[in-house]
Amino acid sequence: MRIRVLGTAAGGGFPQWNCACSNCKQVRNGNDAFQPLLQSSLAVSANEKEWYLINAGPDVHKQIESFPALHAGPGIRETPLAGVILTDAELDHTIGLLSLREGSCLTIYGTEMVRETLHSSFPVFPMLKDYCTWEWQCLSPDFLLRVGPSGGSDEEMLLIETVPVSNKPPLYTQIYDEGNNPENIWEVGLVLHNQKSGKCLAYFPTLDVITPAIEASLKKADIIMVDGTFWSEDELVEMGATKRDAKSMGHLPIGGRGGIAEKLAAIPAKRKILIHINNSNPILEMGSLERNTLERLGIEIAYDGMEVEV
Repeated sequence: MRIRVLGTAAGGGFPQWNCACSNCKQVRNGNDAFQPLLQSSLAVSANEKEWYLINAGPDVHKQIESFPALHAGPGIRETPLAGVILTDAELDHTIGLLSLREGSCLTIYGTEMVRETLHSSFPVFPMLKDYCTWEWQCLSPDFLLRVGPSGGSDEEMLLIETVPVSNKPPLYTQIYDEGNNPENIWEVGLVLHNQKSGKCLAYFPTLDVITPAIEASLKKADIIMVDGTFWSEDELVEMGATKRDAKSMGHLPIGGRGGIAEKLAAIPAKRKILIHINNSNPILEMGSLERNTLERLGIEIAYDGMEVEV
């Protein structure tokens, strides 16, 4: 199973034109130590013929162009992109679906709450009904999902395990459901199993708490990619960018007691990689204290174009 990191940025991307944080200023000023990052997304394939995006953000066209394996052809309307797997309904993970309207044979995967949202609060499917016909497949923690070509062998199929992360809906839905109905799963993580090798990758781009189910998924994975959005709890508050801390935004900070870095230290995975990184995060700066701390712990920082084999 081949996995390509198409983008690593959280939120609105990096750099933001109106952002006054040090990292964005450095990029706009041409500092070569800082590189603009595309929106967090993966491309995954079990056979290197059919490819699936994990989340589709506003940079989806740039990401497809950056990776030859996703290029269209040789036939008209022919594409190796077979579907999109959504971990939630946030705009930075779904707005790219509008740019994929030419792909009339795509299968979209997500939880039932995500499906309802894409038919109502953010009506992607009604908007595109005259442009394309997409199939929907439900993600549920109740069963493993085989993804791949019809009639394909185990070696050609992805086996996807869905792990609940949060019942926090996107702000744009104006639905306040936190803690009310645990069956309403808004955000999930994914464990991608390679049936041929017997290995798996755990992907959790957003984490606000590590539940026993999430911890079990991380411990059994050979490679993990997890939420690296913020280094500290009050990162954006101290910048004056918002009054909301990391926790209220649905992200467990990397640093500090009980943070992501401390949690990862107890995980036996061969590779531990941070992804979904906000432009304010000091780990983006080469040589920073925070980055050096992660390197000493054996924790990697994802970059656009990174590839792993599972």
